[in-house]
Amino acid sequence: MLARCAAAMISVALIACADPVEPEPDPEAAAQIGPSETLTPTLPAPSSTPRYVGLWATTQSGCESPAWRFSENAIVTQGDVSCDFSNVQMTATGYAVAATCRSEGNTTSHDMRISFAESARAMMVSGGPWQPSTSLVYCGPLPQE
Repeated sequence: MLARCAAAMISVALIACADPVEPEPDPEAAAQIGPSETLTPTLPAPSSTPRYVGLWATTQSGCESPAWRFSENAIVTQGDVSCDFSNVQMTATGYAVAATCRSEGNTTSHDMRISFAESARAMMVSGGPWQPSTSLVYCGPLPQE
């Protein structure tokens, strides 16, 4: 009797731990939707280079002449703002950056935050001379120099 109870308990435990079975897709629904498309990534993938490195703009149409140029240790904008990064630290959502910025002859220090919104396919920059936060779209890698 004890052996049967133990076997039953083991069977119940194994069933509870099994992967759930995925239902088969509805062929009628799939026919209405059509073939799936692979979304092209619009944010750089994480790598050994910080994700913010590259050319950025406030809108996708702005990518024709990207206004924001991020390197590993600096940012330069077409709006006559440039910042040197003295300390870049990875965070759970992106980067914390100590920056010294120059604009219109003034030099200011900033604790910037750079984060990524994967669902919006955007990078947010806050705490810099561009208050409030600025949302940017990725335009491409920096040109080879």
